[in-house]
Amino acid sequence: MLDFNKFKERLMEFFQSHGFKYSDLKASHKKTGYLMWYVDWRADYNKSFKRDLEKMESAIELYSNALSQKDMLATQAGLMDASIRIKLIASSPFHAISTDLTRALNSKYFNWPSFGREYTIPSKYLNIKINKIDKKELVDLNKIQIILMDFAKSHSVTDEELERVDKRTGRLIWGINLKDDFNKSFNERLLALQIAFDGYEEASVQKDWRAVRAILQRIRLINFQLYNFSNAIGTALENAWSDEYFKWPSFPEDYKVPAHYNYKE
Repeated sequence: MLDFNKFKERLMEFFQSHGFKYSDLKASHKKTGYLMWYVDWRADYNKSFKRDLEKMESAIELYSNALSQKDMLATQAGLMDASIRIKLIASSPFHAISTDLTRALNSKYFNWPSFGREYTIPSKYLNIKINKIDKKELVDLNKIQIILMDFAKSHSVTDEELERVDKRTGRLIWGINLKDDFNKSFNERLLALQIAFDGYEEASVQKDWRAVRAILQRIRLINFQLYNFSNAIGTALENAWSDEYFKWPSFPEDYKVPAHYNYKE
């Protein structure tokens, strides 16, 4: 499994070697009150990442089971919970890591070594023999892709509507192309991240600071891509359960998913 915690430990060591204290990494802006750094150094990212994937998979199962029983309240609840879980994954770890690395890599404080445009990360740091992520630790995101496509078709949503772009942001209204292979996009990036994490540790041990800088740039980019991808799926799920066009029933104030679904909220 991807070891986010180990990466955080190594990154913390790097910050501390430059005079940062733990309190510095928990500091807030005096004017806004917002945290200056987004990574939660105390959190168990390995555990939360695995938990949120499992919760998302459970929500997808709830959706499918409830839909087969024409229980529209529970069906909507499944979509809602799935969208929440994947957006939590998008936020932490992916957004947190990419945001903090952007700040660190752009800071002159760390006195990063320069390298030319033709610089490439030495192959010894990138173990391409790693060729898979344990499937037992992943959710089948293509289940979401199939669910969303079937949902759209069942409500007569046209391909034109699915491909409509927000004029203000330039992004798809539905967040993502529902015809994409979600698993391929997600798993390939997770594999690349695992390789980069290992490479960062090795380059740090060797004190190869050019490679460290280049690998951190790669880790930042992959996390940013994973954030955008996960957040886009969350947007598509949110559109499915929240848009008035689909005429979902209203939830009673005391609504709970019926016990026979064995769903833990």
